[in-house]
Amino acid sequence: MANKSKKSAKPSKKDLRKQAKRELERQLVKAKNELADQKARAKAAAKKAKRQARKDIKKAKKDASASRDSAVKSAKRAARGKLTEGQAKVASTKANVSEKVAERRPTAAHTVRTPRASAAARASATPRASATRRVAGTKADSSQSVAALKAKAREQGVVGYSRLTKAQLLSKVK
Repeated sequence: MANKSKKSAKPSKKDLRKQAKRELERQLVKAKNELADQKARAKAAAKKAKRQARKDIKKAKKDASASRDSAVKSAKRAARGKLTEGQAKVASTKANVSEKVAERRPTAAHTVRTPRASAAARASATPRASATRRVAGTKADSSQSVAALKAKAREQGVVGYSRLTKAQLLSKVK
């Protein structure tokens, strides 16, 4: 008779369960370790980002302070009359343009009246050449449209002109 050797190498169900349980525990530990590593990396990245943000804020504050100081210095220089070359050119160009505009404006002499002047004095008042004003574009006429009055108010720099009524615009634009 043949000698029966040990049973076949087939593991029992109990052994398979133990083996599966050990494998699951190994996978669980591995997953926990990976999660802990990811958490540590995320925490380190957050700290690094926080440090960088603090550095950026300090740099921005320093730049703003330097910019403010520079603006103050240039304002002081301008106040003392020490304009830079570019600023001097801009100022002279503006002056030239304003002179040209003033030359082209139509002017008309008008009568200067004082509030306490008598009727006879008002009647004999003479127009002064030095007291001139623009005729075109400033004299408000009640026959003008509201849009035209608002345009004139905008040109003259009237604040809040868009909310004013026609009567108010007429009084402001003169």
